[in-house]
Amino acid sequence: MEVLEREVLLPPGFAWSPPAQFRACLAQLVLVNLYVGIAEGAFEEAKRFTLEHGRPWLASDAAQAQDDPYLQRHFGELWVKLRSAQVLADIAGDIAQRHFVKRTAISAENRGEAAIAIAEAKVVAHQAALDASSRLFDIAGARATARPLGLDRFWRNARTHTLHDPVDYKIRDLGRWALLDQYPVPTSYS
Repeated sequence: MEVLEREVLLPPGFAWSPPAQFRACLAQLVLVNLYVGIAEGAFEEAKRFTLEHGRPWLASDAAQAQDDPYLQRHFGELWVKLRSAQVLADIAGDIAQRHFVKRTAISAENRGEAAIAIAEAKVVAHQAALDASSRLFDIAGARATARPLGLDRFWRNARTHTLHDPVDYKIRDLGRWALLDQYPVPTSYS
């Protein structure tokens, strides 16, 4: 696929400015969507495994795994986290797109607004990816840890990628925004 000149934010080497700093927002948005994808994949694998191979726990009164109220609770909680991450990712993408088309006219406020929306989405997507990829095993049970199934790939991918920039700093940035109305200081991670 060809990238047209009008689709490039700024050529490399331009002075540090809000439009140049906007690149970091776009990189962070890529990670947001990566985390959402991992959470979606883990959720779908947990669902598939439960429906195709699940067995109710010994103490359960359910005839089938999908009828167990504790498994239903896991799915309900994960669904809320996943949907929240998806919605916040979409909102962040819309805000980023609205400012991206301004190209060299992106202001510090535009950049800050995008950084906040992306940080919100990143925190929730980070948590959803880690939770879904870990709880997959609570849902599916010990049989799901069998190496040939490869279900651990979701947790490994989530953990590897979420360690690139600590979520604590995104939460700190959001706390500063919520308390002091301060946009994140532009860095390659904000």
